[in-house]
Parts: sequence; C-alpha cells; structure tokens
Amino acid sequence: MLIRNSLLTALAILAPCASGFALAGSVAMADSAPAVKPPAKGMHRYMVARTFPPGALAGLDSAAKKSVNACNSSFNVRWVYSYANADKTKTYCIYEGPNEKAIQDAATANKIPIDSIVEIPVVLSPK
Repeated sequence: MLIRNSLLTALAILAPCASGFALAGSVAMADSAPAVKPPAKGMHRYMVARTFPPGALAGLDSAAKKSVNACNSSFNVRWVYSYANADKTKTYCIYEGPNEKAIQDAATANKIPIDSIVEIPVVLSPK
C-alpha cells in the first residue's frame, strides 16, 4: 500500500508536466490530433525510414511522385507525407496500408529502399 500511495503522490506531482496524457490504469492514453486524421478502417499507419545516396531525391518531381502514388495504390498503400534531413539522404515517411508487407511490396515495386518500418498506431499531440 505504501508503494501504491507513493506512486500516486509522484503522479500527482508530475501531473502538471504530463498534462497531455490521461492516465487510465497504468496505460497513458493519447490525445487526438485533429490535424492528423486516423487511417481508414482496416488500414494501419507506419513510419518508414530510408537512406538514399546523395542526389537520389533530386529528381523527385510531381511526375515521379504521381508514379510512386499510382504504384502504391495497386498495393492499397497511401503515402501520407515525408520528412528529409538537410542533405536529403535520410527520409522518414508516413504511410498507411493494410499491413507491413503491403508497405514493403510497394517500396520494392517502386525500387525505393527501406531501412525500417514501425507501425505507429498512436498519435500524441503537444497540446
């Protein structure tokens, strides 16, 4: 009981710092993020990390993006958006798809490398 009371006291002290979370038992629940719509039913969200050789993304124009998106759609995959480092050799892309294999298959068909894929089912908001 002493450990439980100490934990509750610690949580009460930390509550102002962790105001973005609602505690439900021992699991922190994420706030909704209105700017990020949840994936469609049956779809999952993934972060895909990639490494490209220098200059490889220089030709990524609207026609190339359209081609990637068309190929992705044949695997029921949707490219949501991407972040790149300053020299555009690393990207961190958000994708939606039915499963990890579909994300991998779409990347293979597009001849785009994958370093890692992580499912990201929870969105945390800073507000």
